[in-house]
Amino acid sequence: MYKKSIMLAAALALTPQLANADTVLGLYVGGQYWDTDASGEYGVGSEVFPPGFEDKGQNSYYAALEHPIPLIPNVKIRENSLEFDGGYGRNDFSHRDYIFYYEFFDNDIISFDAGINAMDFDGTVRTPVSTTFGRQDFSVTVPTGYLATRVGIPMTDLTLFAEVSALSVKDSKVQDAQIGIEYRLVENLAIDFNLHAGYRHSVIELDDVDDIYSDVTFKGPFVGLEVHF
Repeated sequence: MYKKSIMLAAALALTPQLANADTVLGLYVGGQYWDTDASGEYGVGSEVFPPGFEDKGQNSYYAALEHPIPLIPNVKIRENSLEFDGGYGRNDFSHRDYIFYYEFFDNDIISFDAGINAMDFDGTVRTPVSTTFGRQDFSVTVPTGYLATRVGIPMTDLTLFAEVSALSVKDSKVQDAQIGIEYRLVENLAIDFNLHAGYRHSVIELDDVDDIYSDVTFKGPFVGLEVHF
């Protein structure tokens, strides 16, 4: 009887640990389709052009790893496609986000993350004055602040979320923000499957980056999904 009592107590003690396994180690993988409206202008040297972007859908994919190790930040890597046809050809403001963040709150009601995002641009703009047949490449990594929060709606499978990366230095400004709602379609000990919908707004103002000047805005609604292991 004594041994059975010990085994029962051990099983009960392990139950909350299993129920909160995601607080020990969690892997998140997701994707997003963004119905983007593009506007603005860019230039090479002193020449500035309003290219007349054609609106098109864009994709974004990410993976994030969260862990309980003190002082070591969690990691999220996100690929953002921002390719648009303009008056002079294909323009590419795609970039990869390297996000390092800490969780300051993390429960079913509210979570709050803060850290940095190294936004790595490797893009192309098309102009009528470039010496390379209208193509001008640029490459820059922009460190930004990063904030994210989630608020669960009690008694429902819905969660409100918001995320922003932003930096403004002299005449350059980079900002990427989104707000939305999540529906938890599947939630169990093995896997979570969530659906997302919301609105995203991105601004890229570059001042003399590889002789490129830009003031472009991308905005529009998005839908997405996320799997949590």
